[in-house]
Parts: sequence; C-alpha cells; structure tokens
Amino acid sequence: MKKVLVIVVTYNGMRWLERCLSSVMPGTTGDLQTDLYVLDNDSTDGSADFVQAHFPMAKVVRSAENLGFSKANNLGFRYALDKGYDYVYLLNQDAWLEEGALETLVAAAEEDSQYGVLSPLQMTDGFKELDRLFKKDKTPPAAHWLVPVGALQKVGLFEEDLFPLYGQDDDWCNRARYHGLKIGVVPKARGVHDRAQRAEAKEKIIHRNYYTGSLVRLCDINRPLWERFCYVCLFTLVKAFKYRSALVFKYFYQICQQLPAVRKHRAQSR
Repeated sequence: MKKVLVIVVTYNGMRWLERCLSSVMPGTTGDLQTDLYVLDNDSTDGSADFVQAHFPMAKVVRSAENLGFSKANNLGFRYALDKGYDYVYLLNQDAWLEEGALETLVAAAEEDSQYGVLSPLQMTDGFKELDRLFKKDKTPPAAHWLVPVGALQKVGLFEEDLFPLYGQDDDWCNRARYHGLKIGVVPKARGVHDRAQRAEAKEKIIHRNYYTGSLVRLCDINRPLWERFCYVCLFTLVKAFKYRSALVFKYFYQICQQLPAVRKHRAQSR
C-alpha cells in the first residue's frame, strides 16, 4: 500500500475548492491510500470553513497569517515526512485532476525511481489546450507535482526566504537535477490549471519574470555563480529594453544585495 499526501494551500479560493478537492478525495483505491492536507493562509472568504464542512476527512490547518506558497507547502512536506508517506502531491487551489490521474502518476513513479517530480499534462479548463506556462517552461509548474518522499529527503524543502511566492519550483528542480534526479511529465495523466483569464499588472510580471527569474538562475548549482551573474547582467539589459521600465534596475540592485543569501543557499543545496 502506497500512501500519498495531497497538499493544497488555500487563500480565498472558494470558486475552485469544490472541483479541486473533489478530484483528490481521501480514501483507498486499490493499492493507493490518499490523504488530504489543506493549509489555509488566513482566507477571508470562508475557505477553511468550507473545507472543514464539506471535506471532513481532510486535515485542515488554519494559519493566522498569509505564509505564502513556500512556507505553507513546507509545513505539508514536514507533515508527510513525520507521518511516513511515500509521496506528496502538490495541488494548487485553482487546479484539479482528471479521474484516475493520480493513480497513473504513482504507477509511473513506481516504475522509475529516478524521478524527483512527475507532472500530468497541465491544461486549461475543459481540457481544451495546454496551460500556457506548462507549454513553454522546461520545469512543469508546481500546480501539479507528484514528489517521492525519498526525493524530498535528498533535495530538501522549498527555499522560503528567496522564493516565498514564485520561483521555488524552478529552484527545487535545479537542485533535484544536481542530485541526479529527473523531472518528467506523464502524458496519460491530465489535470487542469485554471488561470487562463487572469490579467496581471506590469509590475507583477517584471517582479516574477525578471527579479525572481534572475534569483533562480543565480541559485542554480548546476552552473558556476560567476557565469550565472554574467547572464543576469545581460538579462537585465534585455528586460529593461523589453519592459521600458527603470524598475528592472531597481530590482537588479536588490538582486545584488541578495548575493550573500544566494551563496548560502547554493552551499546548503549541495
């Protein structure tokens, strides 16, 4: 019997929670036991109460503050490690799995223990097309991640300080590759990540794509730091021209201030 802990971090996610949690109902199917761990990041829309009332078999943890993505998921990781689970499944509140997908993912992981992450095809609502970021990124977004606990023990938890909200998935995959683990997608398994219609402010896009993206590159222990820093310098000029914004240079200054933390994180990741 393999045990999977599905970790869902909620924050004002009422419009998705029914579909999200219903797709990973706790219970036993064949040789697979699924449990549900929901950490609510101090929602104001009744998300935690909804989960408690409609999914009584879930373990619900209520935070008194918004911990962000990394800290919240790390609490779930630690719970899985303490309770002896074989796998964790990270599932965004705005995501859900097709029936049978979790079983397919676990079966694939059992066939090849070299994978640190296995993802289903991440698609738009209605399974009409691939999610836009899933389609272009080398690393599948952590909206849908099956992670063997053995890989978690080898690679460690998410980096909370450098990547509180974005970038932790890319950073974790870089560390996993350094430790000889593979990152893969199982085409026979499908899931939805429902974000197609959300518009983002330019400042948020610059922060995520330039600032966080630069930190991910600097933290990549598969490449020397001096090489990564040279790349970021060039990346800065490219993004400043693309966005036509002085905010890029402000973030470059902040990145330089983060270099001691980057060096520490790189050393601890080896």
